[in-house]
Amino acid sequence: MDLYIRFWEYSCGVGSIPDWSIIIVRSNFKRNQQENLKDLARFFKEYAPRYGYKYLCTEDDDYKYYQTLGLKLIHRGLFRQYNYGLPLKELEV
Repeated sequence: MDLYIRFWEYSCGVGSIPDWSIIIVRSNFKRNQQENLKDLARFFKEYAPRYGYKYLCTEDDDYKYYQTLGLKLIHRGLFRQYNYGLPLKELEV
């Protein structure tokens, strides 16, 4: 397993990711990539709000995690830098 996750609290108005977001930058599981990614999202949906987190996002999503998790486009940058996100309470996994 190879995970790179950011816990984003305050942006001070910089960037396109909402405050209190969990950002999945990279997630590579040896087997069952989509199912394990959904399990990870379910875990965050259940436990992250206890610590104040409100959103699940992806950053520069070349891996297409947003398709697996049903995230919506929140920022379209230059050079195909797309960020996707959704409030945890709206996440259907």
